[in-house]
Amino acid sequence: MSVVAHPPNEQPRACRRSPVPAEESQPVRPGVFEDGTWRHGELAHEVHSPYDGRLMAVVSHASASEVPRGRRPVRGLAAADRARILRACAAGFEARRPDVAACVSAEIGMPVTDAEKEVDRSVRWLNLAAEAVHHFNGTSTVLSGPDGDRLSVTTPQPFRRVMAITPYNRPLAQLIVKVAPAMLAGTPIILKPSERASASAVLAVEVLLESGYPPEYISLWTGGPEVAQALLTDTGVDFVAFTGSARSAWAVAAAAGPRPGCYELGDVGALIVCEDADLAAAARTAAQGAFSNAGQSCRGVKRILVADSVADEFGRLLVDETAAWRVGDPAARTTRIGTLIDAAAVERVHSAVEAAVLGGACVVAGGEQRGAQYWPTVLAGVDPGAQLVTEEFLAPLAPLIPLPDRSLDELPDTYSGGLQVGVFTRDLQRAMNLAQRLPVGTVVVNDGPQYDHPLAPFGGVGHSGHGRESVLASARNMCFSKTIVFPAPTEGLR
Repeated sequence: MSVVAHPPNEQPRACRRSPVPAEESQPVRPGVFEDGTWRHGELAHEVHSPYDGRLMAVVSHASASEVPRGRRPVRGLAAADRARILRACAAGFEARRPDVAACVSAEIGMPVTDAEKEVDRSVRWLNLAAEAVHHFNGTSTVLSGPDGDRLSVTTPQPFRRVMAITPYNRPLAQLIVKVAPAMLAGTPIILKPSERASASAVLAVEVLLESGYPPEYISLWTGGPEVAQALLTDTGVDFVAFTGSARSAWAVAAAAGPRPGCYELGDVGALIVCEDADLAAAARTAAQGAFSNAGQSCRGVKRILVADSVADEFGRLLVDETAAWRVGDPAARTTRIGTLIDAAAVERVHSAVEAAVLGGACVVAGGEQRGAQYWPTVLAGVDPGAQLVTEEFLAPLAPLIPLPDRSLDELPDTYSGGLQVGVFTRDLQRAMNLAQRLPVGTVVVNDGPQYDHPLAPFGGVGHSGHGRESVLASARNMCFSKTIVFPAPTEGLR
């Protein structure tokens, strides 16, 4: 069976891979910030729009040989100063919202309206971190013993330095999700963004510094994986915060050794639609989770496990929802899906879709591709063992896997772990049973796995990583607990 491709709702420009004309030349921007100074790396990296191939920036990436060995310790910051800095940075991003959103949109092909939401999300994280500074406290207890009572005080102490390695799919938010808790905790941070999102990272650090972020508290190193490996040789890095693929995580963990870390990895996040579900609401949620940011989200909907008795009706509702997802120029405010990160990603996705069709699935909406763009695609009758649903694909795909309704209750027995799962059912007892037994970090009832909130701990189980991220959880990750025990009072001392 061949893929059924629906006509595109916009004719995009072809992705250009020819040499860049002279009139499109760009100044080379420094891609390294270290010791309070911007500097150029050895490697000029051209950043091309995945939509039309135009040159949007040139960033000088570092090589591994440029990475320093060891850094000077920095002074501590009072809680009031940390809160003030975080609020100022939030205001800085609000003021630069159009510029930052335009940069993110052009670099990774995210619709500009979604890129604006990325800025808003970053502002929210920074403001919540500022509010949390004065509540970031320790505990105390009285220790009773034969020599009398002693007072024990346990406080969070910031690590000397943390390192953050971030992916391309949310280039601003993923940086701020690491930076805001670091300032809340009071620890310096080294940023190593994806080499595919270096222009956005440079601009983000510029905004932070312009807003008053202490230069000695932040470093930025753009470049390839070898730069991350070199940064991890710094014995002054006490904690690693990683978001990315499982394959990259193994290499990072091997280099990090016994140092603690938080590893947020991928998932084939499921939306479970039971027979008694509100199908219209589930279809809206499925489209949002599968198609937002062109499906390039680790917590998005990657497969839909739907009761076979309602699979056809649910599929029709989802196809209707798909029609609203306009594909086009990421800079256009009417666009809801821009591009994948590049044309190679599209080819990998299309190959997996064709394999699923050969295995018995049917493309009932979408399936169109052009350059780095892939249209929102709904597939019915997908085999549970298809590559399309056993491996993570960052693409706007909604694969439907029909299963007997009662078998949905047994999913926890075979589920291999992951980040988040959404469950649609009107049966509260059934929802509670699935929520308690599914081996995932979060279960969202009557909503999708794409749900997030800065105060809700987020993280995976098994192949999806370990550790939890939130404003407070991440800040505590970046600290160690120190206990101070005071001596028993001398008899008669008041």
